[in-house]
Amino acid sequence: MMEKNNNTMEPDNNTVGRDAAEEMETEDIPTDAGWPDAGESDPETYGNPDGEDDDSEVRAPRYVYPGRAEDYDEETFDDDLPATREEKPRKWTSRLKKLALLLIVAVAGFLVGQVGLLFFSSGSGVNNFRVISKLSMLEAYVDHFFLNETDSDRLEDYIYKGYIAGLDDPYAAYYNAEEYAQLMEEDSGEYRGIGVTVRQDTDTGYVVVEEVNKNGPAYNAGVQVDDIIMQVDGQDTAELGLQETVSAIKKNDEPVVLTILRDSETMELTVDKSQIVMETVTWEMKENKIGYIAVSQFVENTSEQFNEALTSLSEEGMTGLIIDLRDNGGGLLTTCLDMVSRFVPDEKLIVYTEDKKGNRTEYNSDSVDVLNIPVVLLVNENSASASEIMTGCLKDYGIATVVGETTYGKGIVQNIMPLPDGSAVKMTVSQYYTPNGNDIHEVGIAPDVTVEMSEEEWAAAQDDVQKDTQLQKVLEILNGN
Repeated sequence: MMEKNNNTMEPDNNTVGRDAAEEMETEDIPTDAGWPDAGESDPETYGNPDGEDDDSEVRAPRYVYPGRAEDYDEETFDDDLPATREEKPRKWTSRLKKLALLLIVAVAGFLVGQVGLLFFSSGSGVNNFRVISKLSMLEAYVDHFFLNETDSDRLEDYIYKGYIAGLDDPYAAYYNAEEYAQLMEEDSGEYRGIGVTVRQDTDTGYVVVEEVNKNGPAYNAGVQVDDIIMQVDGQDTAELGLQETVSAIKKNDEPVVLTILRDSETMELTVDKSQIVMETVTWEMKENKIGYIAVSQFVENTSEQFNEALTSLSEEGMTGLIIDLRDNGGGLLTTCLDMVSRFVPDEKLIVYTEDKKGNRTEYNSDSVDVLNIPVVLLVNENSASASEIMTGCLKDYGIATVVGETTYGKGIVQNIMPLPDGSAVKMTVSQYYTPNGNDIHEVGIAPDVTVEMSEEEWAAAQDDVQKDTQLQKVLEILNGN
């Protein structure tokens, strides 16, 4: 769950505890290793920085003021004072030698650690020395034999991307600084772009339009759901991949040319860019004061839009509520928790996670105002992650009736962890369980009332709500039929 990033439940990169779900973690790096604390030494002790008594050292004022000649007899002025002055260079030299020794020890320790990383395997079992040696050889081959120009930044990015791909985690990813900034922007629910949601077809590799924001630039240019984006400004999207295709679309403020395949017909559409506020929640009042709220994904502003929908429908006298989570692939855990808290009493468990060490983290409701009306959840095989957390919780407590099809079955959590150079890595860090302890991963959540719809029926229902048999069944339930 991404914590999205998509499907990242975070923990915000890198999170847990209620507000830290799906957030990123960094390590503190000591900056004063090997250096003595200046605050511990006695400013009036020369030659011994530890301030300990030493018969060979002289305790004296920091500054020696000789005064007037007549205040000293000839022997004191000529002999004692020069002797005192000669002590200072020797004692400071001793102190500096100790500091230098500490510095040498610290540097040596650092170098030994780095050499150890090179010559010995890491915690993941990778032999770093072997990897670096092979990379050097590959780089030499490319320098001498590769025909075309190379992009050093791209080559470096794919070293890291390849390492994370080796985890065999379908939800893991490496993001360079540009990609990470883009991901954070999208998770906020507001970004600059053309106003589409896209996915990558696993069979062809091409990018497909999943959703088009109404009245956005793409909508106005004629882009439609299920359009296949073959090229972006002449670049093949199957070769670019999903992340780089999105980056190419949003690259600058100039219009972008999309080569679209639609029903075996190829066309080119020029699309402007603007600031897009993602509308992840839509709502309306159905017959008999039954409220209907559709949630497409869980981003930062989704809970705000959801609360706005609840307030609006309540003011119209809502007596029952439908929450449509069909085709909602998930999103941020924190957002999901905020929304579920509208239905679950304060302090009651919503979901809990367990990491690789068996550490359990619980997430409880922080409800202020619980909505107490009949609720029905609409789900299908594409309802996943955060959608399943909401579904599992409300079903376990008997707060909602679940109608539709068995959900996707994504019962794991991803964290996004930022790196010092602005890049980030996402990986699976824990598994989650419903309040009753159900593990839904690769199993899904079975509905209370099963109503299946074929792809053809679903497509027809987009134009005629009366053909939406799942929604019609929900209306029957809430109307007492």
